[in-house]
Amino acid sequence: MSNTTRNLHPHYRSACAGFVKDRNVEKLAASMGMSAHVLRNKFNQQQKHKLSGDDLIALYQVTKDETLLDALLFECGLTAVAIPDAERAPSLTHQVIQLNSQIASIGQRTLELTERGRITSNEHRSFMSIAAAAMGSVALLINDVEQRFQVVSPLAALAM
Repeated sequence: MSNTTRNLHPHYRSACAGFVKDRNVEKLAASMGMSAHVLRNKFNQQQKHKLSGDDLIALYQVTKDETLLDALLFECGLTAVAIPDAERAPSLTHQVIQLNSQIASIGQRTLELTERGRITSNEHRSFMSIAAAAMGSVALLINDVEQRFQVVSPLAALAM
């Protein structure tokens, strides 16, 4: 095993550095029931102790900032989508129709923006907000389908 330190996960390392830079570690640690020294060490890549899954969940719950979790998933080529607390449509059919409407709006906006060739930062933020809302709607639909149509294994069905 090599003693050289390599930056194996650059996105996660960068997210950790930014996370600590933008926050009061003492307050975070106190709200997590951990000493500031220990938390600082867990963020320090030169230390052997690292943030655990429990630490990451606690940090998210305290800050509501998903940056660290997103960076971890990005290192795996994955992404997460928050399931919105929005009011549900009356049926799956209504959800699908609303989702199609959102996606059509995104498509129309994409055509408009690409024809112009350039967009302002406000337009970019607005577009990303609309796209994120559509992703949330997809996640909500998937969640609802999973809950409504839970698959029962053949063995479990025989036991009924």
